[in-house]
Amino acid sequence: MAASSYSSSSETNGSGTPSAVTLGKYLEEWLQIKEPTLSPTTMAWYTFVVFKHIIPEIGHLPINELTPRHLLKMYSDKLRPRPGGRKQLSQSSVRCIHRVLHAALSQAVRLQIIATNPCAAVDPPKSSRRAPRYWRPEEAARFLDAIRDDRLFALFHLALGTGLRRGELLGLRWECVDLERGCLTVNQVRVRAGSKTISKEPKTPGSSRTVALSKQVCETLRRHAESQNREKLLMGEAYTDNGLVFAGVDGRPLNPDYIGCQYFRRLVSRAGVPQINFHGLRHTHATLLAMGGVPLKTVSARLGHSSVKITGDIYSHVFDQMDHEAAQKFDAMLSWIPTAR
Repeated sequence: MAASSYSSSSETNGSGTPSAVTLGKYLEEWLQIKEPTLSPTTMAWYTFVVFKHIIPEIGHLPINELTPRHLLKMYSDKLRPRPGGRKQLSQSSVRCIHRVLHAALSQAVRLQIIATNPCAAVDPPKSSRRAPRYWRPEEAARFLDAIRDDRLFALFHLALGTGLRRGELLGLRWECVDLERGCLTVNQVRVRAGSKTISKEPKTPGSSRTVALSKQVCETLRRHAESQNREKLLMGEAYTDNGLVFAGVDGRPLNPDYIGCQYFRRLVSRAGVPQINFHGLRHTHATLLAMGGVPLKTVSARLGHSSVKITGDIYSHVFDQMDHEAAQKFDAMLSWIPTAR
């Protein structure tokens, strides 16, 4: 749709009387214009936010009558507890709604559809970072021992051994794994984009990286490759070879949501370890490395963070603990020195 379709702040209703274009109409056309400039995953997220959360609440309002009070009420309603005490949305989810709406209305200002952006006068809810949930070393070991006979054991061993994200694991190809050198290269991810699962490049340059593998993880991957080759022989022509390290028995890509939710939760229950989400495997890898004294810069590089600061912020609980331990070690180092008299 051409940009000129909402270049004016009014349209004509059925009776011929001018009426302000509604926010909902503007957002629909804004999404169409933004689509060529957005990645499929970002476009799917913007579309979900617009049609699930914004349009049903305030989409009927004329865009030039939208005020900060409308936004504050919508955010308040989204945060209001449901029966039972649970909030409808988290503070971080409401912040996402605010960011999408702010971006859309900023363009409306540039197009002179509205004079000011009402989002600029509204402070979204503050985000509260929760401490990452992770397993202790004995819990991670118990989990791996309990699922050793699972077809996808190698996926979870690799997740714990490298801290790779779910999409990075499911997008990993054999051509990017070098078991002789003991490393792999991350250059593709498998992610959800609306109702579809797609392959794409990592989101940031830092996410494209080479990660070293331990000897045990390499051995697990060798056994996994042998098992996958047996599946290929059994399936014959029915096997679709996409070169993926982790795939279905027929070679087709795995569903990220299924693997990361139902499948993983079932294995966690079998192992009898504390419940964490799939991303908790990444947190476990990073936390155990930090507790083991691995430098922050190395941990950050393995995780593919864009800066060491991000790693430090996420795992501040670990480094605070290490700071206290360092202070105690300093006292211990000086304890042999006689007290001066």
